[in-house]
Amino acid sequence: MGGCTAPTQTIELTNLTQTRSIVRVETEGVIVHYRNESYWGEGQYSIILQNRAKFSSDLIAKFVEDVSRHGEKCEDVANTNVEFNEEERSTILKCDIHGAISRTGNSYHATFFWLLRPLGLDFIDDHFEESERGLFWQGSVNGVPTTITVELPTIDGSAYKAWHHPVGHCHAHVWWEIAP
Repeated sequence: MGGCTAPTQTIELTNLTQTRSIVRVETEGVIVHYRNESYWGEGQYSIILQNRAKFSSDLIAKFVEDVSRHGEKCEDVANTNVEFNEEERSTILKCDIHGAISRTGNSYHATFFWLLRPLGLDFIDDHFEESERGLFWQGSVNGVPTTITVELPTIDGSAYKAWHHPVGHCHAHVWWEIAP
């Protein structure tokens, strides 16, 4: 006699709703390290776990598509990885973004359209907090409590203020200079 198993449910990203999202991007030279930890309800997380490979593949494909569609400099997604934290009922998408930061001498210019547009956000219009460590925002994206941290190089204690130079930002760009 065979044992009983619960039927496997199929998964579609569009049918899943996060309970919380924490996005962290960090610059290192001309590379952006991206990390998005998404938290899920117990029922949805168990469906995700039953479909780990498909979930991971679909999540990465959607992110790559968003970056491609919303980027402005042919940004490229590399080193993608999805982790599962069963204790927290979260999934963690990690990757590197190439081509989002350009460097001329000691001056750096970064674009974050690829990050902001899919979320419907803007550094200025959505009042990201400015500091010497970068930009920070907390609010709701499509009804999901979301935190976004953009960690940037600390330059002589200068805050990343809108329209300031040599360290500053505009709606979706950030710039800084590193002394030689």
